[in-house]
Amino acid sequence: MAALAGVSRPTVTGWERTEKDFPAPRRSNGQDFFRWSEVAHWLDRRLVPPGRLVDGEPAGTSYGDRARKRAAGTAPASDTATRRGAARPYRVPTGTVDEPGSESLRVVAALMGDLVDRVRGAASVLDYLNLLLCLHFLRGAAPERFGSLAHRARVLRTLDEAGELLKDIGRTTDEDMRGIGVHSSMQQALERLEPRTARDLGKVVEAIGGLTEDVFGLILDEYERQATLGSGEFFTPRAVVRLMTRLTCSAFEPEEPLSVYDPYARDGGFLIEASAFCASGTRGRGHGGVTRTYGETRRADTWRLATMNLLLHGVPPSLDLKRTPPWQDSSGRASAEKFDVVLSNPPFNMTDPGREERSEGQWAFGAPPVDNDNFAWVQHCLARLRAGGRAGIIMPNKAGNSSHKADRAIRANLVERGCVECVIALPAQMFTGTSVPVSVWILRPATDPCENTLFLNARHMGAKNGPRRTLSPADVESILSAYKARTSTDPALLGDQQAPDGIAVPGAVVSRADLRRSDYSLNPLDHVARHSDEKADAALELATARKQLHAAEEHLHHVQESLARRPLDTHHRAPSSAAGRPVPMAELASVCEIQAGPSYSKLGKKHRTADGTVPVVFPRHLKDRRITDEADERVTQDTARRLGAFELHDQDIVCVRSGAITQPALVQPAQTGWLMSPNVIRLRIAERHTGRILPEYLFHYLCLDETVAWMQDRAAATAAPSLRSESLGSLRIPLPDLAEQHQTVTALNDLDALDHAHRAVAACVRRTRTALADTLLAPRTRLATHHTPAHDRPHKETP
Repeated sequence: MAALAGVSRPTVTGWERTEKDFPAPRRSNGQDFFRWSEVAHWLDRRLVPPGRLVDGEPAGTSYGDRARKRAAGTAPASDTATRRGAARPYRVPTGTVDEPGSESLRVVAALMGDLVDRVRGAASVLDYLNLLLCLHFLRGAAPERFGSLAHRARVLRTLDEAGELLKDIGRTTDEDMRGIGVHSSMQQALERLEPRTARDLGKVVEAIGGLTEDVFGLILDEYERQATLGSGEFFTPRAVVRLMTRLTCSAFEPEEPLSVYDPYARDGGFLIEASAFCASGTRGRGHGGVTRTYGETRRADTWRLATMNLLLHGVPPSLDLKRTPPWQDSSGRASAEKFDVVLSNPPFNMTDPGREERSEGQWAFGAPPVDNDNFAWVQHCLARLRAGGRAGIIMPNKAGNSSHKADRAIRANLVERGCVECVIALPAQMFTGTSVPVSVWILRPATDPCENTLFLNARHMGAKNGPRRTLSPADVESILSAYKARTSTDPALLGDQQAPDGIAVPGAVVSRADLRRSDYSLNPLDHVARHSDEKADAALELATARKQLHAAEEHLHHVQESLARRPLDTHHRAPSSAAGRPVPMAELASVCEIQAGPSYSKLGKKHRTADGTVPVVFPRHLKDRRITDEADERVTQDTARRLGAFELHDQDIVCVRSGAITQPALVQPAQTGWLMSPNVIRLRIAERHTGRILPEYLFHYLCLDETVAWMQDRAAATAAPSLRSESLGSLRIPLPDLAEQHQTVTALNDLDALDHAHRAVAACVRRTRTALADTLLAPRTRLATHHTPAHDRPHKETP
């Protein structure tokens, strides 16, 4: 620091002791480090006294000016980020489908299995995830150094050698990160790990070395879940990132934007996607260079991991760690610089704002409420836009039609100055940390206003993937097509509520005058005509219902033909029963392992989460002798591993333990790995009886009315209806020979198949009837409400 500022070391020591705003050091692996951006900014505010100016320095030169000049003169000739990008073996995203392959998914799943506990020991799961991220980062950013570490991992023999290897993995990562100015303390995190065996650590390094593509996002996803970050700190769904990038960058065609900024960079996804999109080579390049990116983060762990992610994708990691919101810091780089594109997914404030308005900051469109930053982020993004630029920001739907005075005033100013180009309502449950419905806002600077605003309703799109919904590449293309079709629509069609031919996304182009009449609502649901939307949905639903009904009838016919060739009667019983020989009896406990569900202290309400991936089976999920696929109760993978003794396997039998006793259910192959709740009991054929007793035979016997009545009687004997394992184990069951069990199972399964086929047809008939009624009758019942002016309707905020 002294050398860069051209002063003595005691001078810097004096600054540190006497100046309250002197930059604070970061401690890493026993050493203190200062961030260059903070030091340079601090030196910028101190002018070199006239008597201490050197040759070539004009009056008014700051110590910051001197430090930057000297730093530039000592910089290495090669560019660090370029060197790492050139060595990177991973596929760079190109704006098309870029999801990890099945083999990579398998490897990551294996890394998050038994190896977690075997390698972390008493350390936290986050320390283990840091190990995965370090190895993956080194493999892409420093392949030669990774190769040396991988060779050592293959010949590990002792735990002492494993400890040294962990230390060196962390140290190597820290050195590489600090080489580009990122504070990193991975060595300390990795030294806390306690592998059970040296081979366990070797397996982890070997698995990372075998990956064939970038899976940084998969590991970060697990990091976010393990860190229980309620805000979904790291992720914006990849499809949403891609959609917003293409919408904002399309304004520059056939050129490319020169600069991209994300004021809340999370994992760096927007910066990576924008760089990849502009470098894809699909269009002519106008400026002959790479698109410059810049981002800010608010958390040290996010900053470090986002930097790793950027480096692995060949994007210069220009990220600043900011402790305060950008509108409270007028001295930062972004405050003085404007960008062609601004993309961000800032944190939501979903509480109803108070009445007070904030005073700090410069608000071109009105001061936001003091306890809600939604419109503070909107205005910050607009303030950083260069003339002709575009901003894409994710906002909660509630912000679009909030009745708060300040929110409405800001929306009014945004509309009147032509800053809102497009608002797209996204499907619910797309984000890890929240189920709040959100929209994408595409904004433009007031110097380049638009006269109308396009609203698109994509709520119906996407497919359920566990607890979340995901947009497919086809969904993204449909939204982009709807955007392009409507932005090029003739002005004479303004207000027309029908989507253009071939466009699957309903929308409306709304004039500024109509937005005034709607109280400046920017919620697409207030503008895209509900009746036409639902009419299109109803027609699609009717066609789908008819197709499913036809398929169900075909399946029923097939089942009936199959059963016609196998008469169902008692004349085909096995010889033992036909001859009247007695059938052996046995207590259920002697042939089954009977396991009650975990206690509430192990699996209570606090352990279940909407972000979990492992379903938990409760009594309400046992319907019609099956476990339904509702899966509305879930736990995390970590909780599931901790409760491995209560896992369900294929052909297990699940009975109600407490509550209303009903027929049990048989676990299907796809339900392997689900967990029991405290309210159920699991039956599993004992290993010594495997091959002698068919699980399905036992299941059918337990489904008999008289058996269910027996269980109900035993449960009713307690103060609260509850079936104890000991009581269930005393049930005596007949055990004929294996041939008779097979015949019994076959006959009853045939009838079950017929029963389910009839039920499916009946359900499809009901669905078809409902869809037909909605198609024929619904438009007439909604016409009146459709023509009610917006200002005459009572205003209701979206939840």
